Order: sequence, then structure tokens, then C-alpha cells
Amino acid sequence: MAQKPSDFSDEEHTLIGVEVEEPTDPGLIMPSRPIPKNPVPQATVQTPSTPIPANTKMPDLGPLDVFMKDPNITEVLVNDIRNVMIEKDGKMSFSGFTYPGLDDLNRLTRSILDFTGRILTPDHPFVDTSLPDGSRVNIVGPPLTLGGPCITIRKFPTQRPSIEDMIKSGTVDRRIAYFLNICVVGRLNIIISGGAGTGKTTLLNALAAFVSKNERIVTIEDTPELAIGHPNSVRMQTKPQSPTLPAIGARELLANALRMRPDRIIVGECRRGEALDMLQAMNTGHAGSMTTVHANSPRDALARLETLCLMGGVELPLIAIRKQMASAIDLVIQLKRFRNGHRHVVAVSEVTGIEGETLTLQDLFTYEVAGKTGPDGSVDGFFKCTGLVPTFLDRLKEQGLDFPQNYFG
Repeated sequence: MAQKPSDFSDEEHTLIGVEVEEPTDPGLIMPSRPIPKNPVPQATVQTPSTPIPANTKMPDLGPLDVFMKDPNITEVLVNDIRNVMIEKDGKMSFSGFTYPGLDDLNRLTRSILDFTGRILTPDHPFVDTSLPDGSRVNIVGPPLTLGGPCITIRKFPTQRPSIEDMIKSGTVDRRIAYFLNICVVGRLNIIISGGAGTGKTTLLNALAAFVSKNERIVTIEDTPELAIGHPNSVRMQTKPQSPTLPAIGARELLANALRMRPDRIIVGECRRGEALDMLQAMNTGHAGSMTTVHANSPRDALARLETLCLMGGVELPLIAIRKQMASAIDLVIQLKRFRNGHRHVVAVSEVTGIEGETLTLQDLFTYEVAGKTGPDGSVDGFFKCTGLVPTFLDRLKEQGLDFPQNYFG
């Protein structure tokens, strides 16, 4: 059985703050300095999102309001009038609430649609929208659903977890957090991969907080979920088609973002052909860009990006796309949610290049399950450094960034 490493102390590596005005300030990043034995966590690294005002006007959600006000509930799923599910503390369960009849569920649907100005018809039976508090709402109606409207609400947290919060919750350990800190400051291109609800956007927010305020960030999203709190940033959101106006998608926004003098581009999630545009942006002077993708492993994430690039409508041979990926992507971070609701970074993998027609990867950090899974889905696991040394260390050293001796040993 693998043994938990015992030669690394979480207290030996202080996260690097970037709260300076001038990029030439010697205090910006000096990881080669001696690291204090008992560092004080630099809370200033993270800029919390602005709390939602208590008087924010919201649509009438009726009995669902009690779930929306519970800070421990993260998702509300209305499958039909008799099945309303909630995710609380990472676990899915029945809410115990049912609607008396279909008219009541239709009334809730109409309240959300009227408030957000969206239209749900048999010809267009699904809607993606958001509430004033940032919560994301998806509605699917007849004829696609057979039991009336289906409503999925993913609540927007009033405060995004910082990287320190993620260390405390066990999503990452301090060694990995420090490594990712250096990689973000060193402008490596990062893909965050995982299934639904694994915490991809949460980690993306946390990593974006390491970007210096001297750099301009442009973010692109379908629904507003990012809250990076960066003073030198521009948020853009896609626009669905209306009865009179065409849709404006992520590809159009990416093309325009390149004219906005961004230092970095962050796409909330690559879902379609914009993946190719994102790779090209990473390869053309916008190093340090980040995005997320739905996939179950780092290798699957690369395969998923290949597929998305092919959906872009540009006639490119697959080998050309893979060469773009090998040149553009530095790291893939894989997240997983375990059955007990706990989320962990299970792999940090470097894209090392391409051999023949195959993209090559090496795992730098993994999450190892040491024992059996408990009946509640709990696992006894630990984070492990594989001992492999990243090939991009020289690029970081050129920027004055380095790791302590034997960091990867």
C-alpha cells in the first residue's frame, strides 16, 4: 500500500501575494528567498467577491425561498411537482417539499421568466438565465419534459472560497497550492477539468486571484459565475438569440477580446468551437490564460478539447490541432467529487509535447486513495508528489520564479 509522504510540512510554503503597483518591485515574487517556518497565510492574495446586498430584488420563488436562503444549500433541482431535490453540504437529498399541482410549478416558472425577460415556448423549450444574486437557472419545458417544467438552480455563493479555504477543506494541499500559485504568476496556460459540480469554477476563481493587478484580464462566460474581484478586468457574457436579434456567442466575444489589449483571457467553460480560438489566443501573446472543460481525466480533457476544436467549422487536420494544443497548454488540473460530497484535486498533469500524433502528459501531483471507501462515500486518501520534474521550470526561472530544493523529490 502506498504510504503518505511525511517529509513535507504544510507550513513551509507561504502563498505568494501580488499586491504591488509596479511589476519591477522586488517584492512581487521572490520564491527563492528563505521560506519562514511559521508563515502567516497571506489573506490579501484573495479578493473576495462583493457580498450580495440584503435588499437585492429577486423573483418570487415561493416555497423555494427557504432553500435559497440556506447558506449550506448549493443547488435546488425541481424534477417535477413531486420531486424537489437539494444539494446540501455536498450531498444530494430529497427536500421533503412537493408542489400541490402543475399550476403551482408553472407559476414559479412564469415568475422566473417574467423577471429575467426570457421566453419559454414549445419551439424554444429551454432557457439559461441568472438571478440578480448570481444564481444560475436552467429551465426545460414541454415537449422536451413530460412532467411539466424542470428547473435547476445553482446558487451563487456570496463569498467565493479562497485558495486558503480550499487547503483547509482538503481540496488541495499547500504544496500543490504553492505550485499552482507559481504557475499562475509565471503565466502558464491552465485547463481545469472535471465533472459537473466538482468545483472547477471555484478553483478558477481562486487561481485568478494570483494575477497581478498590473495585468488586464478579460473574462468570457455563458452565464455569470466568475467573481475574480480583479480591479483591472472586463467581464463579458454571451447573449442568446432573441426574436429580433441574433445570438452573440463565445467565439465572437473571444475575437473582440483580442482587440481589448488583454494580458490574459479567462473563458468560464469551453463548450463549443471557441476552444480553437482559445488555443490560438494562448499561442499568440496571451500566456497565462485559463479555462475549464467537462472531462473525467487529464487525457480525456485533451480529447474533449480536440472534439470542441473540430466543432469550430475550421478545416484543420487533427495533427494540426494537436500541435496547437501541445504548444498552448501547460497544465491540466483534474477535479473529482467523491460520493460523500468532498472535492479533491486528483491530478495536476503537465502537457509535455507531442510524439508522433499523440499528445504526451506527465502527472506531477496525484491524489491517492489509501484505504477502502466508506459506506458514506468517504475516502482515506492523501496528496502525492510523483517525483517527476516539470519541463517548464527553466521558463519560470527566467522570470525569477523557482521552487525550493527537492520540491519535487
